Amino acid sequence: MIEFFTGLQPLQAGETDPDRMISRIKELDRSNAIDRVLVGYSSTWPHNHATAPFALAASEKFSPIVAHRPGVMAPVAAARYFATLDVLARGRLAVNVVVGGSDKDLRRESDDLPKAGRYRRAVEYLDLLRRAWTETEPFDHHGEYYTAEAVKLQTKPVQGQVPIFMGGESADAVDFGARHADLYMLWGEPFAGTKERVDQVTAAAQSYDRPMRFSLSLRLFIGDTDEDAWAQARAVERQIAEAAGTSTFLRSSSTDTSVGRQRALALTDHELHDDCFWTGLTKLLGGFANSQALVGTEERILDTLGRYRELGVDTFLVTTGAEAAWDPSLEGFLARAKKELA
Repeated sequence: MIEFFTGLQPLQAGETDPDRMISRIKELDRSNAIDRVLVGYSSTWPHNHATAPFALAASEKFSPIVAHRPGVMAPVAAARYFATLDVLARGRLAVNVVVGGSDKDLRRESDDLPKAGRYRRAVEYLDLLRRAWTETEPFDHHGEYYTAEAVKLQTKPVQGQVPIFMGGESADAVDFGARHADLYMLWGEPFAGTKERVDQVTAAAQSYDRPMRFSLSLRLFIGDTDEDAWAQARAVERQIAEAAGTSTFLRSSSTDTSVGRQRALALTDHELHDDCFWTGLTKLLGGFANSQALVGTEERILDTLGRYRELGVDTFLVTTGAEAAWDPSLEGFLARAKKELA
C-alpha cells in the first residue's frame, strides 16, 4: 500500500473570516488521492488545537495529522485531548510529535529546555501518553519531568492508540522515533541519503523490537514535458527569490543549527541529484523543510517515487508551488501513482 499526505495551514495569518478556510478544507475533502493532511505548529500560527477540530466538523473524510510539541501541554491533558478528538474524528486522527525546531520559537511559548533535554522529556511524555491511553486502572507516574497521580481516562482512542508520527535527523531524534514513532517522517533527500536514513532508523527501531514505516516530504513540479516542468519550477524559484528579505515565504533561520537543516544545505552544492531531485528552493529558503523537489514528467517522477518505494518509503507528503501547498492539479497523477506503485 502507498499513501499520500499533504500539508495545510487551515487559517491563514491575519484571516478573520473562516469561509476561505472552509473552502480549502472542502477542496481537500474531495480528494480521493490524499490520505492525511498535516496541520502544522508554530508559536505564531493560528492554533491547530482549534483549526483541526473545526476542519473535522466541516468535512466528511478529512484526516488530520495534528502537529504537537511536548512541553506546551501536560502529557495527561494531551492524552485526554487527543483521545477525545480521535473519537470525534471517528478514528481519523494522527499526531505529529515535534520535539526539535527553532529555539526562538520554543522560547516564545516559555520552553527554554535545551534540545537534548527536550528529547529526554519527550520520551517520558510519550511513555505517559501511551500508558494513559491503554491502562484500564488508575496509575501514578513519578518521572524526571512529570508527576501525575490516579491517572485514568474515560475516553480512549478509537483504535486503542492514536498513531504517532515524527521526524528528526539527530541521534536523539532517531532514538526517540525508534521508541515511539509509528511513522518516521523524512525530509526529501536523494536516493543514497534516503537509504542511509531508512537503514539507520530501521536498525534503531529493531533494537526496541518495533517495526517502522517511513514517509518522505517532496514538492512536485510535473509537466507534460520536462521543459514544461522546469518552467514551473523556475517560475516558483523566481517568485521566492524576488521575495527575499520579506516574510512572504517561510524559511529557516540562520541561527537554526539542526542536523536536518545542515543535511539539507549540504545538498545544495549541486542543484540536481539522481534523475530529477532538485535543491534550488532549498538553497533559497535556507534549508527549510519540504523545500526539496522532484521536477519532470509524470513518467520521470513516477519512476523516482518507485525507487524510493524500493528503499522502504511507503508514504509521501507532497505539495507544490511557492507556498508548498496542496493543488488539485496533482490529483490525477497521485491516483495513477497509487495504482502503479501499490
